[in-house]
Amino acid sequence: MTMRVVDVHVHYHIFLRKLPDHCREFLQNVEDTKFTLNFKDVTVEKVLLVPSHPCWSEECSDGFDLDYEIRKGSELFHQWGEVNPVTCNVEQELERQYSLGIVGIKLHPVHHGFSPNAYRPEEGGDKKLEFIYSFAEEKKLPILIHTGTSIGVKARNKYGDPILVDDVVKDFDVTLILAHAGRPLWYDTAFYLARNYSNVFLEISSIPPRNLLKALPRLLEIEDKVLYGSDFPAFRGQDLAVHAWQVYRELNSGKIMGDNARRVLRLS
Repeated sequence: MTMRVVDVHVHYHIFLRKLPDHCREFLQNVEDTKFTLNFKDVTVEKVLLVPSHPCWSEECSDGFDLDYEIRKGSELFHQWGEVNPVTCNVEQELERQYSLGIVGIKLHPVHHGFSPNAYRPEEGGDKKLEFIYSFAEEKKLPILIHTGTSIGVKARNKYGDPILVDDVVKDFDVTLILAHAGRPLWYDTAFYLARNYSNVFLEISSIPPRNLLKALPRLLEIEDKVLYGSDFPAFRGQDLAVHAWQVYRELNSGKIMGDNARRVLRLS
């Protein structure tokens, strides 16, 4: 029986080598990567495009428009929106992206330089960030938020601690998906949040498949709260379908590999 996979975290514009000049050292990770959809008993059925650049960025929406051109008219691709609250006119940009059909909003505090709870009065009262969460709440859009460290150029890793999302959980009625599950410093914190809050989910991209149950030994206890992602292209030689097969072999969970994403992201 074929496992039909939903990969919720793919950087296709990086695979196409379309990056700002100061990010281009990351392209060594793109060498020999393969965008294949089938391997053994696994088929990658849905791919969610993530616009984020792999480095510090002052762009409003990173690779959103590149991804949109790829996604138009495709049954394979769906797309995350993305806004940088430091540099964007977030109201205008979110309305534009929403009109183009997005499954949710991606936030990247580590590469855009803000704390996930900076909207709080005691944390600076960032009204643009508050608008993003309120927009997601109103439109019932999930938020995929980067947690954990990054070695990208000028990454601000202090903003990657998942505990900074704890305020958001309590202040907004919005589904929060913790990308990378707090890798590698904050796995326990990310697991705690997903286990204890109904609106928090883990996403396991960029954790080597063989290390998943070492990093997150109780992962299958919250099988209904976990989404599969590859972070493709994350390392030299990565194959999209082979990576999915390796994770499926480790976890043996149809819920994690696709069912949860279809439910949480309302994918047809």
